[in-house]
Amino acid sequence: MTENFNFADVLALMGLVQSVYLIVYILFRAGHIRNVIVPFMCFTILALSFTADFGVPRFKEWPHAELIRNFLWISLPAFSALLIGQVADFGRLPSRAYWMTLVLPVIAGIVGYGFLRSSDVLMTLGSISGCLCFLALWAGRRSFADLRDDKHTKNERYWLIVSFVVMNILIIFSTLLNVSGYIEGADFILIRDVLGIGMVYLASTSLLRIYPQSVKLVEKVKVEKILSKDDEEIVSRIKGLLELDKVYQEANFSRADLARELNVSEANVSRIVSSHFGKSLPQLINELRIRDSLQLLEQTDAGMQVIAEQVGFSSLPTFNRVFKDVMNISPSEYRQTKK
Repeated sequence: MTENFNFADVLALMGLVQSVYLIVYILFRAGHIRNVIVPFMCFTILALSFTADFGVPRFKEWPHAELIRNFLWISLPAFSALLIGQVADFGRLPSRAYWMTLVLPVIAGIVGYGFLRSSDVLMTLGSISGCLCFLALWAGRRSFADLRDDKHTKNERYWLIVSFVVMNILIIFSTLLNVSGYIEGADFILIRDVLGIGMVYLASTSLLRIYPQSVKLVEKVKVEKILSKDDEEIVSRIKGLLELDKVYQEANFSRADLARELNVSEANVSRIVSSHFGKSLPQLINELRIRDSLQLLEQTDAGMQVIAEQVGFSSLPTFNRVFKDVMNISPSEYRQTKK
């Protein structure tokens, strides 16, 4: 029997389309997959949940369809908590404790779906697992301590986190009301889809703008010419000079210095670096310097001037400016978050 197209289907399709668009946008504009693995997983689960809400009424004869749909939705709070942890930590991958929260909905699924085959049990255990995920966030609330006080980027992060928490808590609460019989199934699905669409909307308007470390928008440089074997050899030498010799830690190291080391023209250096790395040499050097500075900020108590000189910046103001351009916060703020 064909299911009539209704308002719930419209919401599910809207959420699915927006989620897929967001996933594609993230993947095609991100510098590296490791930068976006957490938001990718979170919004993939949300996309699958919308797909299930649209498809399950059309496959009622399949006995496991409803249980799978509910399992997808109860998994969302765990992935949302993981994403919130990364947003709060300025784009760095969450700690192992946050990743462990993903086990909770799996346990709920094994008990509710694998053993008891009961949607009510699955949703109840899933709601409990979602609450435990956010309790884990609460236990690590020190990492959120300074977010509210900053009037710029960190303040926006704070309100994004609050919004995500509220929406997930509402999904959990509405799930419990549905299991208790206070909300009918059709109304519950509508509420759940609206809240899910709200999460996608928040991500598309706020997350991509204030979360540059996890969704770093990098304009891809079009490669006009495939690198020759000689060029690839030069690329290998460049990597050796940068990764092994760390020539960029010399103050005022420039394109001319690299060209002399390679015994090629400066124009060739610019072309090869741009084609292979997808960025200019100054950008590449600054990113490597900032990468080295992160370790020093986290693992030592060295002064900012000392760190700036060690990683290759000629002055402290330049170090502060470049660090803020790359990380969206100052070096001192970054060190404070790590403590």
